[in-house]
Amino acid sequence: MKLSKILRIKGTYIAIVAAMTMVTIASCVYINSFDVRQYSEEHPDGVLYAYAGTEATFVIDGHIECHEEHSGVQFIAAFLVPKCWNVAVNGKVTYKCTLAEDHDQLYSMSIIPASSLPKNGDGRTWVECLTQEYGVGTNVLDDMEWVVYQTDDKYNIINNQAPNYTIYLKTTVGDKNLKCHLGAFVNHTDDGFSGGTDHKKCVFSTDCFEVKGGSGMTLDFCQNHYNKVSPMSALQDDYITFYFNGDAADNALKDAENVYIQGAAYTAEGNKYLLTEKSPRTLMKRASEYDGTYSITIWSMKLFNVPLNEHIERIEYMFSNADGSVTITQTDDDFAMQGIPMPEAKQPFTFVFECQ
Repeated sequence: MKLSKILRIKGTYIAIVAAMTMVTIASCVYINSFDVRQYSEEHPDGVLYAYAGTEATFVIDGHIECHEEHSGVQFIAAFLVPKCWNVAVNGKVTYKCTLAEDHDQLYSMSIIPASSLPKNGDGRTWVECLTQEYGVGTNVLDDMEWVVYQTDDKYNIINNQAPNYTIYLKTTVGDKNLKCHLGAFVNHTDDGFSGGTDHKKCVFSTDCFEVKGGSGMTLDFCQNHYNKVSPMSALQDDYITFYFNGDAADNALKDAENVYIQGAAYTAEGNKYLLTEKSPRTLMKRASEYDGTYSITIWSMKLFNVPLNEHIERIEYMFSNADGSVTITQTDDDFAMQGIPMPEAKQPFTFVFECQ
Protein backbone atom coordinates (compact mmCIF):
# COMPACT_ATOMS: atom_id res chain seq x y z
CA MET A 1 0.00 0.00 0.00
CA LYS A 2 1.13 3.54 -0.61
CA LEU A 3 1.62 6.58 1.52
CA SER A 4 -1.95 6.33 2.43
CA LYS A 5 -1.08 4.94 5.74
CA ILE A 6 1.29 7.74 5.93
CA LEU A 7 -0.47 10.37 7.80
CA ARG A 8 -2.60 8.22 10.03
CA ILE A 9 0.14 8.99 12.22
CA LYS A 10 1.67 8.18 15.39
CA GLY A 11 -0.23 6.66 18.24
CA THR A 12 1.91 7.27 21.23
CA TYR A 13 0.50 7.55 24.68
CA ILE A 14 1.93 10.32 26.78
CA ALA A 15 1.31 9.94 30.46
CA ILE A 16 1.01 13.15 32.37
CA VAL A 17 0.78 12.75 36.09
CA ALA A 18 -0.49 15.66 38.10
CA ALA A 19 -2.13 15.59 41.51
CA MET A 20 -2.46 11.79 41.34
CA THR A 21 -4.39 12.08 38.05
CA MET A 22 -3.17 10.46 34.83
CA VAL A 23 -4.31 11.77 31.44
CA THR A 24 -3.55 9.67 28.38
CA ILE A 25 -3.28 11.31 24.97
CA ALA A 26 -2.99 9.33 21.75
CA SER A 27 -0.87 10.86 18.99
CA CYS A 28 -0.83 9.42 15.50
CA VAL A 29 0.86 11.73 13.00
CA TYR A 30 4.49 12.82 13.21
CA ILE A 31 6.76 15.10 11.26
CA ASN A 32 10.28 13.93 12.04
CA SER A 33 11.96 16.71 10.08
CA PHE A 34 11.33 19.45 7.55
CA ASP A 35 14.48 19.99 5.49
CA VAL A 36 14.82 23.20 3.48
CA ARG A 37 18.51 22.73 2.62
CA GLN A 38 19.52 22.31 -1.02
CA TYR A 39 21.94 19.49 -1.81
CA SER A 40 24.29 19.04 -4.76
CA GLU A 41 27.71 17.61 -5.59
CA GLU A 42 29.13 21.04 -4.90
CA HIS A 43 27.26 21.29 -1.57
CA PRO A 44 26.86 17.73 -0.18
CA ASP A 45 26.00 19.09 3.27
CA GLY A 46 23.34 21.38 1.84
CA VAL A 47 22.94 25.16 1.66
CA LEU A 48 20.11 27.36 2.87
CA TYR A 49 19.58 29.20 -0.38
CA ALA A 50 18.69 28.90 -4.05
CA TYR A 51 19.23 31.32 -6.91
CA ALA A 52 16.29 33.21 -8.36
CA GLY A 53 14.47 31.34 -11.10
CA THR A 54 16.02 27.96 -10.23
CA GLU A 55 14.33 24.88 -8.79
CA ALA A 56 14.49 24.04 -5.09
CA THR A 57 13.34 20.94 -3.21
CA PHE A 58 11.85 20.91 0.30
CA VAL A 59 11.33 17.64 2.15
CA ILE A 60 8.93 16.53 4.89
CA ASP A 61 10.03 13.30 6.57
CA GLY A 62 7.75 11.58 9.07
CA HIS A 63 6.10 8.44 10.35
CA ILE A 64 2.70 7.19 11.41
CA GLU A 65 1.52 4.81 14.10
CA CYS A 66 -1.92 3.51 13.19
CA HIS A 67 -4.21 2.69 16.10
CA GLU A 68 -7.51 2.86 14.22
CA GLU A 69 -8.85 1.65 10.92
CA HIS A 70 -9.96 3.97 8.15
CA SER A 71 -11.01 3.39 4.57
CA GLY A 72 -10.86 5.57 1.47
CA VAL A 73 -8.44 8.05 3.03
CA GLN A 74 -6.47 10.67 1.14
CA PHE A 75 -3.47 12.19 2.83
CA ILE A 76 -2.92 15.94 2.99
CA ALA A 77 0.31 17.93 2.79
CA ALA A 78 0.52 21.71 2.78
CA PHE A 79 3.42 24.14 2.44
CA LEU A 80 3.72 27.75 3.57
CA VAL A 81 5.64 29.59 0.84
CA PRO A 82 6.13 33.15 -0.49
CA LYS A 83 3.24 34.20 -2.73
CA CYS A 84 5.65 35.40 -5.42
CA TRP A 85 6.80 31.80 -6.01
CA ASN A 86 3.35 30.89 -7.38
CA VAL A 87 3.82 27.32 -6.15
CA ALA A 88 0.33 26.26 -7.20
CA VAL A 89 1.50 26.67 -10.80
CA ASN A 90 5.25 26.13 -10.53
CA GLY A 91 5.39 23.41 -7.87
CA LYS A 92 5.16 19.63 -7.98
CA VAL A 93 4.57 17.42 -4.94
CA THR A 94 5.38 13.71 -4.75
CA TYR A 95 5.76 11.22 -1.92
CA LYS A 96 6.97 7.75 -1.06
CA CYS A 97 6.10 5.42 1.81
CA THR A 98 7.19 2.09 3.27
CA LEU A 99 3.65 0.80 2.81
CA ALA A 100 4.06 0.86 -0.94
CA GLU A 101 5.06 -2.26 -2.84
CA ASP A 102 8.09 -0.31 -4.03
CA HIS A 103 9.36 1.76 -1.15
CA ASP A 104 11.41 3.97 -3.48
CA GLN A 105 8.69 4.76 -5.99
CA LEU A 106 7.37 8.32 -6.04
CA TYR A 107 3.60 8.81 -6.11
CA SER A 108 1.83 12.01 -7.03
CA MET A 109 -0.12 14.57 -5.02
CA SER A 110 -2.35 17.26 -6.53
CA ILE A 111 -3.67 20.65 -5.45
CA ILE A 112 -6.79 20.01 -3.42
CA PRO A 113 -9.87 21.64 -5.02
CA ALA A 114 -11.37 24.55 -3.12
CA SER A 115 -14.67 22.64 -3.18
CA SER A 116 -13.15 19.76 -1.16
CA LEU A 117 -13.71 21.10 2.33
CA PRO A 118 -12.03 19.56 5.39
CA LYS A 119 -14.36 17.31 7.37
CA ASN A 120 -14.04 19.35 10.58
CA GLY A 121 -13.32 22.75 9.06
CA ASP A 122 -16.73 24.28 9.87
CA GLY A 123 -17.33 25.13 6.23
CA ARG A 124 -13.91 26.67 5.68
CA THR A 125 -11.53 25.62 2.93
CA TRP A 126 -8.21 23.97 3.75
CA VAL A 127 -6.40 27.21 3.01
CA GLU A 128 -8.73 29.18 5.28
CA CYS A 129 -8.25 26.67 8.11
CA LEU A 130 -4.47 26.79 7.82
CA THR A 131 -4.34 30.57 7.53
CA GLN A 132 -6.60 31.13 10.54
CA GLU A 133 -4.88 28.47 12.67
CA TYR A 134 -1.21 29.07 11.84
CA GLY A 135 -1.08 32.37 9.94
CA VAL A 136 2.37 32.92 8.44
CA GLY A 137 4.09 31.06 11.26
CA THR A 138 7.34 32.61 12.43
CA ASN A 139 7.55 35.09 9.56
CA VAL A 140 7.23 38.81 10.29
CA LEU A 141 5.80 39.70 6.87
CA ASP A 142 2.45 38.42 5.65
CA ASP A 143 3.14 37.99 1.93
CA MET A 144 3.03 34.19 2.34
CA GLU A 145 0.43 31.59 1.39
CA TRP A 146 -0.53 28.00 2.18
CA VAL A 147 -0.65 25.65 -0.80
CA VAL A 148 -2.48 22.39 -0.06
CA TYR A 149 -2.10 19.00 -1.76
CA GLN A 150 -3.81 15.62 -1.43
CA THR A 151 -2.72 12.16 -2.53
CA ASP A 152 -4.16 11.13 -5.89
CA ASP A 153 -4.83 7.66 -4.46
CA LYS A 154 -7.08 6.65 -1.58
CA TYR A 155 -6.00 4.17 1.06
CA ASN A 156 -7.35 1.83 3.67
CA ILE A 157 -5.56 2.11 7.01
CA ILE A 158 -5.08 -1.01 9.13
CA ASN A 159 -4.58 -1.01 12.88
CA ASN A 160 -1.02 -1.33 14.24
CA GLN A 161 0.75 -0.34 11.05
CA ALA A 162 3.69 2.04 11.46
CA PRO A 163 4.78 3.36 8.08
CA ASN A 164 7.41 5.97 7.31
CA TYR A 165 6.78 8.61 4.66
CA THR A 166 8.66 11.31 2.76
CA ILE A 167 7.00 14.18 0.88
CA TYR A 168 8.84 16.33 -1.66
CA LEU A 169 7.95 19.80 -2.92
CA LYS A 170 9.92 20.82 -6.01
CA THR A 171 9.33 24.36 -7.22
CA THR A 172 10.99 27.30 -8.85
CA VAL A 173 11.62 30.02 -6.32
CA GLY A 174 10.65 33.14 -8.25
CA ASP A 175 12.76 36.12 -9.21
CA LYS A 176 12.70 38.21 -6.02
CA ASN A 177 15.44 38.34 -3.42
CA LEU A 178 14.02 37.28 -0.06
CA LYS A 179 14.52 35.37 3.17
CA CYS A 180 11.72 33.41 4.85
CA HIS A 181 10.73 30.59 7.17
CA LEU A 182 8.88 27.89 5.22
CA GLY A 183 6.07 25.85 6.78
CA ALA A 184 4.89 22.24 6.48
CA PHE A 185 1.59 20.60 7.48
CA VAL A 186 0.25 17.02 7.30
CA ASN A 187 -3.22 15.60 7.91
CA HIS A 188 -5.71 13.23 6.24
CA THR A 189 -9.23 13.56 4.91
CA ASP A 190 -10.84 11.28 7.50
CA ASP A 191 -9.71 13.71 10.20
CA GLY A 192 -10.14 16.89 8.16
CA PHE A 193 -8.59 19.49 10.46
CA SER A 194 -10.06 18.34 13.75
CA GLY A 195 -9.51 20.32 16.91
CA GLY A 196 -6.69 18.18 18.29
CA THR A 197 -3.19 17.45 17.07
CA ASP A 198 -3.37 13.64 17.03
CA HIS A 199 -3.93 13.46 13.30
CA LYS A 200 -2.40 16.73 12.10
CA LYS A 201 0.98 18.38 12.60
CA CYS A 202 2.47 21.71 11.57
CA VAL A 203 6.10 22.85 11.73
CA PHE A 204 8.10 25.84 10.51
CA SER A 205 11.71 25.73 9.41
CA THR A 206 14.11 26.88 12.10
CA ASP A 207 16.55 27.95 9.41
CA CYS A 208 15.82 30.97 7.24
CA PHE A 209 15.76 30.07 3.55
CA GLU A 210 17.07 32.68 1.10
CA VAL A 211 16.58 33.42 -2.59
CA LYS A 212 19.66 35.11 -4.08
CA GLY A 213 20.56 36.75 -7.38
CA GLY A 214 17.08 38.06 -8.09
CA SER A 215 15.50 41.48 -8.45
CA GLY A 216 15.12 44.21 -5.86
CA MET A 217 16.26 44.59 -2.27
CA THR A 218 16.19 41.45 -0.15
CA LEU A 219 12.81 41.10 1.56
CA ASP A 220 13.48 39.65 4.99
CA PHE A 221 10.49 37.71 6.34
CA CYS A 222 12.58 36.20 9.14
CA GLN A 223 13.55 39.20 11.26
CA ASN A 224 11.78 42.29 12.49
CA HIS A 225 12.91 45.47 10.77
CA TYR A 226 12.23 49.16 11.19
CA ASN A 227 10.44 49.16 7.86
CA LYS A 228 7.49 47.22 6.47
CA VAL A 229 5.33 47.79 3.39
CA SER A 230 1.95 46.25 2.54
CA PRO A 231 1.33 45.07 -0.09
CA MET A 232 4.93 44.21 -0.90
CA SER A 233 4.26 44.48 -4.65
CA ALA A 234 2.10 47.27 -6.09
CA LEU A 235 1.35 49.47 -9.04
CA GLN A 236 1.64 53.26 -8.77
CA ASP A 237 -2.15 53.64 -8.52
CA ASP A 238 -2.49 51.17 -5.64
CA TYR A 239 -2.90 52.24 -2.04
CA ILE A 240 0.19 51.30 -0.02
CA THR A 241 0.73 51.21 3.74
CA PHE A 242 4.16 52.03 5.14
CA TYR A 243 5.02 50.97 8.69
CA PHE A 244 7.72 52.16 11.05
CA ASN A 245 8.36 49.44 13.64
CA GLY A 246 10.02 51.35 16.43
CA ASP A 247 10.16 48.25 18.63
CA ALA A 248 12.39 46.35 16.20
CA ALA A 249 15.54 47.69 17.92
CA ASP A 250 16.63 50.55 20.16
CA ASN A 251 16.21 53.93 18.50
CA ALA A 252 15.38 57.52 19.41
CA LEU A 253 12.58 58.03 16.92
CA LYS A 254 9.99 55.85 18.65
CA ASP A 255 10.00 58.28 21.60
CA ALA A 256 9.31 61.28 19.37
CA GLU A 257 6.00 63.07 19.81
CA ASN A 258 5.24 62.63 16.11
CA VAL A 259 6.71 60.50 13.32
CA TYR A 260 6.53 61.52 9.64
CA ILE A 261 7.30 59.88 6.32
CA GLN A 262 9.69 61.82 4.07
CA GLY A 263 11.24 61.04 0.71
CA ALA A 264 11.09 61.36 -3.04
CA ALA A 265 9.31 59.76 -5.99
CA TYR A 266 11.30 59.05 -9.15
CA THR A 267 9.49 58.74 -12.47
CA ALA A 268 10.26 56.98 -15.74
CA GLU A 269 10.25 60.43 -17.33
CA GLY A 270 13.37 61.34 -15.35
CA ASN A 271 11.76 63.61 -12.77
CA LYS A 272 12.11 63.67 -9.00
CA TYR A 273 9.31 64.81 -6.67
CA LEU A 274 10.39 65.60 -3.11
CA LEU A 275 8.27 65.11 0.01
CA THR A 276 9.68 67.22 2.84
CA GLU A 277 6.63 68.74 4.51
CA LYS A 278 5.73 67.89 8.10
CA SER A 279 1.94 68.03 8.05
CA PRO A 280 -1.14 65.85 8.61
CA ARG A 281 -0.52 64.50 5.08
CA THR A 282 2.79 62.95 6.12
CA LEU A 283 2.01 62.22 9.79
CA MET A 284 2.12 58.51 10.65
CA LYS A 285 -0.49 57.07 13.01
CA ARG A 286 0.69 55.25 16.12
CA ALA A 287 -0.97 51.89 16.76
CA SER A 288 -1.40 52.66 20.47
CA GLU A 289 0.36 54.44 23.30
CA TYR A 290 1.87 51.09 24.30
CA ASP A 291 3.03 50.15 20.80
CA GLY A 292 6.01 51.53 18.90
CA THR A 293 4.46 50.84 15.49
CA TYR A 294 3.44 53.73 13.25
CA SER A 295 1.74 53.54 9.84
CA ILE A 296 0.49 55.65 6.97
CA THR A 297 -1.56 54.58 3.93
CA ILE A 298 -0.91 56.58 0.80
CA TRP A 299 -1.78 56.98 -2.85
CA SER A 300 1.71 57.73 -4.12
CA MET A 301 0.67 59.91 -7.08
CA LYS A 302 -1.22 62.27 -4.78
CA LEU A 303 1.15 62.31 -1.82
CA PHE A 304 4.19 63.13 -3.97
CA ASN A 305 2.20 65.41 -6.32
CA VAL A 306 3.23 63.47 -9.41
CA PRO A 307 1.45 64.53 -12.64
CA LEU A 308 -0.99 61.92 -13.90
CA ASN A 309 0.84 61.62 -17.21
CA GLU A 310 4.02 60.37 -15.50
CA HIS A 311 4.91 56.92 -14.17
CA ILE A 312 6.54 56.37 -10.78
CA GLU A 313 9.34 53.82 -10.89
CA ARG A 314 10.37 53.94 -7.25
CA ILE A 315 10.00 55.77 -3.97
CA GLU A 316 12.94 56.48 -1.69
CA TYR A 317 11.83 57.33 1.84
CA MET A 318 12.72 57.58 5.52
CA PHE A 319 10.98 58.14 8.84
CA SER A 320 11.60 61.39 10.73
CA ASN A 321 10.70 63.40 13.80
CA ALA A 322 9.22 66.89 13.47
CA ASP A 323 12.46 68.86 13.10
CA GLY A 324 14.33 66.21 11.12
CA SER A 325 17.01 65.76 13.78
CA VAL A 326 16.20 62.04 14.13
CA THR A 327 15.71 59.82 11.10
CA ILE A 328 15.44 56.07 10.48
CA THR A 329 16.69 54.85 7.10
CA GLN A 330 17.84 51.66 5.39
CA THR A 331 21.30 52.39 6.76
CA ASP A 332 19.97 52.45 10.33
CA ASP A 333 18.20 49.16 9.69
CA ASP A 334 21.34 47.55 8.26
CA PHE A 335 23.31 48.68 11.29
CA ALA A 336 20.73 47.56 13.88
CA MET A 337 19.83 44.23 12.28
CA GLN A 338 23.09 43.15 10.64
CA GLY A 339 25.79 45.17 12.35
CA ILE A 340 26.84 46.83 9.08
CA PRO A 341 28.98 49.89 9.93
CA MET A 342 27.33 53.29 9.53
CA PRO A 343 28.62 55.25 6.51
CA GLU A 344 28.98 59.01 6.47
CA ALA A 345 25.80 59.44 4.43
CA LYS A 346 22.71 57.40 5.23
CA GLN A 347 20.74 55.67 2.46
CA PRO A 348 16.90 55.72 2.39
CA PHE A 349 14.51 52.80 2.15
CA THR A 350 13.42 52.00 -1.41
CA PHE A 351 10.10 50.76 -2.76
CA VAL A 352 10.06 49.74 -6.44
CA PHE A 353 6.74 49.67 -8.28
CA GLU A 354 5.70 46.92 -10.64
CA CYS A 355 5.42 47.81 -14.30
CA GLN A 356 1.94 48.67 -15.55
